Amino acid sequence: MREIEEIGNVEELYEVLDMVGDGGQGDLFLGRDRRSGERVALKLQKARNLGPESVFRSAAKNLLVEGSRMMRLTGIQAIPEIIATGTHRGRRCLVMEFVEGRQLHDVLLAKRPVRHPRTVASVIGQLCEILREVHDRDLVHCDLKPDNVIVQPDGRLRLIDMGYAIMENEPTDYERGTLGWASPEQSDACPSGLTRRADIFGLGCILLEMTVMRLPYGGLEERAEQGCPVLPADRLAQIPPEFAALALWMVRWEAEERPADVREVFDLLRPHLPRLGSGRPSKPLRPDPTEYYRTHPPRL
Repeated sequence: MREIEEIGNVEELYEVLDMVGDGGQGDLFLGRDRRSGERVALKLQKARNLGPESVFRSAAKNLLVEGSRMMRLTGIQAIPEIIATGTHRGRRCLVMEFVEGRQLHDVLLAKRPVRHPRTVASVIGQLCEILREVHDRDLVHCDLKPDNVIVQPDGRLRLIDMGYAIMENEPTDYERGTLGWASPEQSDACPSGLTRRADIFGLGCILLEMTVMRLPYGGLEERAEQGCPVLPADRLAQIPPEFAALALWMVRWEAEERPADVREVFDLLRPHLPRLGSGRPSKPLRPDPTEYYRTHPPRL
């Protein structure tokens, strides 16, 4: 695995333009390559606040770790390429491939609830294909949510933000992920290490959010507690029958009770995927994720 190129002052090579995202692990800016004119994405560590210098230095180190994780995923088409690292006004910065498209969150917001089987299967199926490649390189993403998925104009999905990613089975000493989508084992330190089943939980959360507009175990309202109902009875009844058993299997509280691998999930989605050469749904999402399977054979 090659090392990330260190370019020093980012502004010497890249023009920093508008801020386009504000995440817990850093701020995302649109940038422009001064040599080629091409757009890039720039992820900067958060600006220093009134906290100690040690916290700011730790955040810089974490951003570089994220860059190294992305380097491990080089060659996976659905993961943005990491180009270089540098510094912008005292803040560490990652220079990455710019991904054209819309966040899955915004795409779904216009059409929720999304219950058309081919559309649901196309979204979750594409994410299974991406995660299979990530997991095959022994990484767990740890932050699957619609904000971290980009739908390109051609319907192809891209997975972004490796800020919480970790090597599979690597022990953790603090919580990782986002409330509502994080699996129970991500909510605290996990001495035994996180596995790919944590990502399968997040994938199940996306499926439920699409179809019944509710996250499991209290969702965003409160931290999940064991024994809490997965969903209120009325929302359970609204899960499309094609996906009900699968969705509930993916979000089981105990990790070992979930599917062991995204291939198991994909096999249950396969009957609902659009056929190659078929027409688009009557009310497609825009961009339309079914276009991917209508023009490409499945890769799992």
